[in-house]
Amino acid sequence: MGPWLILTSQWIGYTGVSVSLAFLLCGILCIPIALCYGELASMFKTRGGSYEYVRAAYNREAGYWVSWTTMFTYIVLICFQIICVTMLIQYIAGEDFAKIVVIGIAVSLMILMTVLNTRNLSVATTLQVVMFFVLVAAGVVTMICFVGSSVFGLENIGPFFQNGIMGRNDIIGMDAGFVLAVAALVTMFFGFELIPQFAGEANYPANKHWKLMLGGIVFVIAFDALICFAEIGMRSIDSSMTSFEYISSLYAGNGMVSAVFAEAYVGPWLQYAVVVANFCAMGCGLIGFWMGASRILHSMGSSGSLPKMFGKANKHGMPSTGNYFVLAMVFVLVMIALSGPAWINATFSLMALGVGFTYFGVSMAFLKMKKAKPRAARPWKAPGGNAVGYIAAGASLFMILMMVYTVVSSAASGDYTMAAMSLVFFGIIGVIRYLMKRDMACNPDRYVEDVVELEGASEPAAETIFGVTGVE
Repeated sequence: MGPWLILTSQWIGYTGVSVSLAFLLCGILCIPIALCYGELASMFKTRGGSYEYVRAAYNREAGYWVSWTTMFTYIVLICFQIICVTMLIQYIAGEDFAKIVVIGIAVSLMILMTVLNTRNLSVATTLQVVMFFVLVAAGVVTMICFVGSSVFGLENIGPFFQNGIMGRNDIIGMDAGFVLAVAALVTMFFGFELIPQFAGEANYPANKHWKLMLGGIVFVIAFDALICFAEIGMRSIDSSMTSFEYISSLYAGNGMVSAVFAEAYVGPWLQYAVVVANFCAMGCGLIGFWMGASRILHSMGSSGSLPKMFGKANKHGMPSTGNYFVLAMVFVLVMIALSGPAWINATFSLMALGVGFTYFGVSMAFLKMKKAKPRAARPWKAPGGNAVGYIAAGASLFMILMMVYTVVSSAASGDYTMAAMSLVFFGIIGVIRYLMKRDMACNPDRYVEDVVELEGASEPAAETIFGVTGVE
């Protein structure tokens, strides 16, 4: 769950009330992707994740680059959540802080997350469970209060496709339209792919992971679509604007749509309940994705795609080197994001771009495993077979193309925040890969691969898309 308080001004700004339909369609696009993950998770049982699937299907090099697109998504999301926390603190304080104060709060949060991820996993997961139920309860109460209010009415809702199929919202100053919304809103669904990464630390059967993934997708469709519908049905506080225009105008002041309407039409108690719920949403995201990012690095270190130092874990079984690397990368990207005026749109779009590449890689790995390892044990099989994989790959490609368009369009209009964050991140990763290859040639023992054995998969793999025979 994301911080809807800060994001709904952007969501609704994309396309108006039809954003609820966009959530539904985006969720439907994610379902075949989740089914691919579900089958792969059942095959790998006690270990998994995007990196493992792509590596086993193709080779270590392919797994390396897909993993870094996943890492990019997670780290950008962590940056987004951290900056959102600073915004909420400023909202509560009722004033805008100096940039140095905002940076100080952000760095403090980074240190807190680093320390938390050195402790036993049960500490973080207990916090997540509590925060999740708080945010759900507050969200449901908000919807009920808004829809039951005297100022809620269908007459407040503008044209169904407010900005057309592809257009622009000049109030917010960003590319918009229904089609773009369908692609960009994947940022509110990704996270289900984290489930296999924690398989080794959970007792839930791997062949039932697909149920958790689909359950998460359905929940997000319902929750976020209803939140948007409840907000856009509220009467504009500024009588000179429609509800759509007023909600869009809040984007420049960093959103807070639910809190603004709650204060004006319901009462301060709901206003602060919403703020607390969104703190919880960001806490859940920070904990989960920080752990996910450090575990990707741990898996890559264990398999030889990174130096073995990345495969180290502390006495609690938590990744150590990966934890501190995530801290360093988050710091760099937060500094870049804070330098741009439209950082919300930048981080939101980059998350969608990164997750699109990740899902495309895993969808192709699903299809490859069907062909190369047909006799491998599959305790659970995705219904539809190869057709599900092709649909998943097509859905992922659609997300990629829409977000590439957004990045290019933004740069063409003079905002280089997204381009700078992408170039810096992958520039650093490219340098690391170059140095690793040189070191690998001299010290191959540092990169010994931890091979994943699949039950029943004894036949040789077919030629890979990289022209390398066999699975590395």
